[in-house]
Amino acid sequence: MFRNYFKTAFRNLWKHKTFSFINIVGLTIGLTSFMLIALFIFDELTFDRIHKNADNIFRVVESKTTAEGKTTRRSGTGFQVSARAKAGFPEIQDVARISHFWRPDIRPGDLKANVFHEDYIAANPGFLTVFSFPLLYGDRSSALTEPKSVVLTEETAKKFFGVTDAVGKILFFDNDSVPYKVTGVLKNFPVNSSISFNLLVSESSIQEHFTDDWESGAFSTYFLLNHNADIPALNNKLDNLIAANHKGDPGVKSQVQLQALEDVHFYSNDIEGYSGKKGNISYIYVFLIVGSFIIFIACINYMNLSTARFSNRGKEIAVRKVAGASRVTLVRQFLAETLLVTILSVFLSLVLAHFLLPAFNSFTEKHLTLNQHTDFRIWTGIFLTVIMVTLSAGLYPALFQSGLNPLSLLKSKIQLGRGNISLRRSLVVFQFMISIILIAATIIIYQQMQYVNNKDMGFDKEKLVVIDINSSEISHSKATIKAEFAKLPQVKSVSVTSTVPGALKTIPVVKVNTDHSNPTSGKDMYYFGVDGQFLSTYNIKLLKGRNFFSSGNADASEVLINETAAKDLGITEALGQPVAILSATFAGDNRTAVEKPFTVTVAGIVRDFNFQSLHEPLAPMVIGYEKILGMSFGYFTVKFTGGDIDATLQKLNAVLHSIDQEHVFEYHFLDKQWELLYREDKIRQTIFLVIALLAICIAALGLLGLTIYAAEQRVKEIGIRKVLGAGIGSIVLMLSKDFLKLVLIAAVIAVPVAWFFMHKWLEDFAYRINISWWVFALSALVAIIIAMATIGLQVVKAAIANPVTSLRSE
Repeated sequence: MFRNYFKTAFRNLWKHKTFSFINIVGLTIGLTSFMLIALFIFDELTFDRIHKNADNIFRVVESKTTAEGKTTRRSGTGFQVSARAKAGFPEIQDVARISHFWRPDIRPGDLKANVFHEDYIAANPGFLTVFSFPLLYGDRSSALTEPKSVVLTEETAKKFFGVTDAVGKILFFDNDSVPYKVTGVLKNFPVNSSISFNLLVSESSIQEHFTDDWESGAFSTYFLLNHNADIPALNNKLDNLIAANHKGDPGVKSQVQLQALEDVHFYSNDIEGYSGKKGNISYIYVFLIVGSFIIFIACINYMNLSTARFSNRGKEIAVRKVAGASRVTLVRQFLAETLLVTILSVFLSLVLAHFLLPAFNSFTEKHLTLNQHTDFRIWTGIFLTVIMVTLSAGLYPALFQSGLNPLSLLKSKIQLGRGNISLRRSLVVFQFMISIILIAATIIIYQQMQYVNNKDMGFDKEKLVVIDINSSEISHSKATIKAEFAKLPQVKSVSVTSTVPGALKTIPVVKVNTDHSNPTSGKDMYYFGVDGQFLSTYNIKLLKGRNFFSSGNADASEVLINETAAKDLGITEALGQPVAILSATFAGDNRTAVEKPFTVTVAGIVRDFNFQSLHEPLAPMVIGYEKILGMSFGYFTVKFTGGDIDATLQKLNAVLHSIDQEHVFEYHFLDKQWELLYREDKIRQTIFLVIALLAICIAALGLLGLTIYAAEQRVKEIGIRKVLGAGIGSIVLMLSKDFLKLVLIAAVIAVPVAWFFMHKWLEDFAYRINISWWVFALSALVAIIIAMATIGLQVVKAAIANPVTSLRSE
């Protein structure tokens, strides 16, 4: 029986090749888009799900609210929070504690080996028991128990030693006189992990004492809880534990919240400290909805063409009914046709997705696969998609056509009800409404990205190359290197700084006040350590006062501040006003780099400049001369005059290697670095653009099919009108106006919807464009032009046809 269904279905598809092609192509495009979006969403939703006990792992997040109502959240805690909590609270099974460290010089055991510069983390032994990262070599229970133990990833082991099994080998850190022994090798981390590193040293290797540490914020803390743990009750216990052992800042309310590991990726944008690659759950919902709309638009095409073409199959349906076919049998037959189209489309989609995945992975920075190793849930989803598409696209036409009266069908007196026409028109309106929304969204995202790229940032980021200082030899000789750089004819100026605008690393924060009677309360401001050439190299305007002297010592206790800092401190003129620096910390880490508060004077006020992405508002900044806080300089910034960039880079590298032969030359162009700050936004822009094009392409295919059918159904009417004197223009207008009305209705509905969602998206930017009315007019115009171009050929073809041919049988 089923074989007969599919045999008949294939014959019908082959008989009506044009409509079959439209349906299959539309569904293939829709399914391919849906598959790629589904793979992306699945990868995002399975972040940190590789761990055996992922559902019971929670991260400790501390929030602090000042008397002014400002709330900050951080992912770090003091050492004793986790140490005492594990001992005192039975619902905590185990604890993983992580602290992050910057890049030392690391040398494999062979002293002649290359020197590497790697960030690393320190962790307690519980790290390998709380988390289930696969350990390829070594003993999970003892790998982090001994001091001077280090665990590598397989990629790092191969880079250091040329082999993955590096257990027992030795590493030397330039900040430690005792060698480290490799005790384990982890499998490379999946892309969708919020925790990743190259080197992991045992916590006992850290030569610091944390007996009284309740407040440093230096430790990312994860608890493995019992299944029946009461989270709100444990939050309260932790609050009471901290309050009983540490007196907080006056007027500051502190509170602990346990954050589920599965929430870290999507809900950490307002949390300071290390959270890995952060996601945005709102975009996941948007992509899911848009992907579903794409496939639904393709289903709409099938429904519209099937219901519109019912009269061509009227006699077939009538004969089957007269011959005894039940309605259920006819429904099965029509669903079999839809299933055959869907299966063909899915097969083509799998082939197309396979070829598109490498480019898609490169673009989205993912490692998505679609093969025999793909998660079974993906294949289950594809199977369910086949069922849903078959039912969505085929059930209504099947029920509609199988319910027609056979006598009326044989007499060709069946008339399409108003309800069916209204439904078909509504579906066309829906298709173009989605298309117009996506077109408008793409234009607005493009405008915002152009605004971001062209906005005056307050400094010049062109022709600036930033060179990392990766060794102590380079750091100690920075004055000599700077002078050698400046001698090159292609170099306009050189500056040495602790950080650079747009840097992905954490910017230090200092607490500053001008109220000398209150030495414990101050305002948080970002801190840059610079030299005397910083302003000229970055072309930052000095508004009042003076710059640092090039010679040096006279400026050891002077600072520059930006306009925002001057406003916050109530300073209008740079007259050497004294300001107190109370502390200096890194975000999420309360360990201060200042032993005791000290006073500096304000030498000048500079124009505000954006040192973070435009997602963030301008913030107050203190610019200190050289090592005023004892923080090491990490970058040379070289401004080029032009010329041969590659040759100049080689000369810069030669200067560095004359000081340190083993120095790794790492550099980036500042303008390219700034582009990385908007990488996710540009990915979304491109995804919206592609989806918008696909959506309107699918909608246009459906409109083409309906136009072909409408022209076929009205061929005799057109013939009569031409015989009675109707011109080609009037016939073209007659056939086009109904479809044009539908697109205009879609535009009217789409405009407020698009404005609402894009207005919400722009709120993520501190600096943003205003949405112009012409964006929506252009979006509607594009949709109208595409619609008219799609139906134009068929309409003109019908209008210029010889009426004699269509009326010959009358």
